[in-house]
Amino acid sequence: MDQTRMTSSSFSSDSLARLQRFLRSPLFPIFMIVFVDVLGLGITLPVLPLYAQNLFAASALQISFLSSAYFVAQFLAAPRLGHLSDRIGRRPVLILSQTGTLAAFLISGAAPSLPFLFVARVIDGVTGGNISVAQAYLSDITDAKNRASGLGVVSAAFGTGFIIGPALGALIAAVWGPRAPFFLAAVVSVLTITLSFFLLPESLTPERRQQDAARRAGSAPVSNWALLRQPTLAIIAVIAFGMQFAFFSFQPTYVLWAEQVLFPGRDTQFVQGAVGSILTWVGVFGVMTQFWLVKPLVKRYGEKWLVGAGILVRGVAWISMAVFPLLAVVLVVAPLLSVGGGVALPALMALVTYAAPPDQRGQAIGLIESVQGVGRILGPLVSGQLFEAFGPSTPLMLAAAISLLTVIASLGLRPVKVEHQEGG
Repeated sequence: MDQTRMTSSSFSSDSLARLQRFLRSPLFPIFMIVFVDVLGLGITLPVLPLYAQNLFAASALQISFLSSAYFVAQFLAAPRLGHLSDRIGRRPVLILSQTGTLAAFLISGAAPSLPFLFVARVIDGVTGGNISVAQAYLSDITDAKNRASGLGVVSAAFGTGFIIGPALGALIAAVWGPRAPFFLAAVVSVLTITLSFFLLPESLTPERRQQDAARRAGSAPVSNWALLRQPTLAIIAVIAFGMQFAFFSFQPTYVLWAEQVLFPGRDTQFVQGAVGSILTWVGVFGVMTQFWLVKPLVKRYGEKWLVGAGILVRGVAWISMAVFPLLAVVLVVAPLLSVGGGVALPALMALVTYAAPPDQRGQAIGLIESVQGVGRILGPLVSGQLFEAFGPSTPLMLAAAISLLTVIASLGLRPVKVEHQEGG
């Protein structure tokens, strides 16, 4: 009995010590930056489609365009933000991007008409470098051995945001109306900007930026297309596109699918609350994946195989929901979306940092983010038309088919030498 108590006490002390180290490290503000970005998305995810539909008479296709507007802007801006962060540092770019997110929340909440929602999405997209620059920041402060688990902080923040955001957004909308969640997200955004300003140190010191500048001065500038001529980065770009095309073939119309297929005839408040609860359930599994699965799986199988396996797991979830559109099935298979993404995405971004030269890491991550942006643009556009023309379940079938093709592409990945990454 005493030995058990001593073991339990030792475990608790060790867990507390690890938590304290995390809170004092740069990982905490980075976690919060991504968490708030995703919290804002999570808060509005069960709200925005029905908000646009009920207040501004938006069609399913127009709601898909809302999602694409953000990603068109992000596609154009993300590589430049990544390149800018290589030159002036990650911290100022992260603060700038969060300021854009804050402005977008405020405009969305106060929007008098549908065009204002489009303006808000464009502003958020132009400054939406939070996640790609956060990934570059983490690659600066981790070595090759720990990079995938370090980048897992981003996925953990995703999962945590999805645990809290959807349920909170649905609850706030039900009590105070559909505009209130946007203002709540804005308040949280202000808190995180403050946290970043006071607690986030710069990961690229002036000395490192000078070293990187000297490397660039001694060679011709590297264009984005030159980076894509590297075989590994080219395959990663194809995979990144496929993953995002599949996910965003599903995500923008998910609430509308649930309204028509899972909960036909139920009122808006019920649908928002039910979808919020499902997304919270999915988010729980995302966090569990990051804390307990990513590190041991990377150690045992390597990044390449985690990428393919994660994408395959997502495909299984989508085809299951399309073929068996029942609430019980959704509750069982929907968590596979966060489990699959939780292992595949950090592994894929780790491969990016291994393949890119150290002084071009931010540019490479921004480039891959931009390629993902193309998938995020095309996915909603295609799925919105399929939804209206062929029925609400066709976007799910499209997502499953694209996932299968992306798994095949992942078989072309090759091991990457990483020794040169840690010299800077």
